[in-house]
Amino acid sequence: MYRSFDNRLFAGLCGGLAALLPVNAWVFRTLFMVLTLVTGGIFAALYILLWWIIPQENPVGRRRGGSGLFLLTLILTALTLAGWWLAQSGQLPTINGVGLLWPVLLVVLASVFFLRQIRG
Repeated sequence: MYRSFDNRLFAGLCGGLAALLPVNAWVFRTLFMVLTLVTGGIFAALYILLWWIIPQENPVGRRRGGSGLFLLTLILTALTLAGWWLAQSGQLPTINGVGLLWPVLLVVLASVFFLRQIRG
């Protein structure tokens, strides 16, 4: 799985998902926007995380495949939904009444960004 070079509005993530699956990219864009609004911005953090993890498509030599990254995308999406649901149902631990979902997401985003910088 690669982020699309041609079918992109922002980072090419939805275009890359559309190239992998027989679905229009606007379906993924709409889903990300609606889920971002419903979850209070959690899916915006997921979008940024996937943007950092999934490599950009090479416009010269296009390759197909990458089912491992697609599986990682599905797992991260499911974990994001599960974390949001747990936070909404009050099952995530809190410290002094403050939820831990956003701090955990920010640590994950920072870790991925840091590892990408180290890897080059």
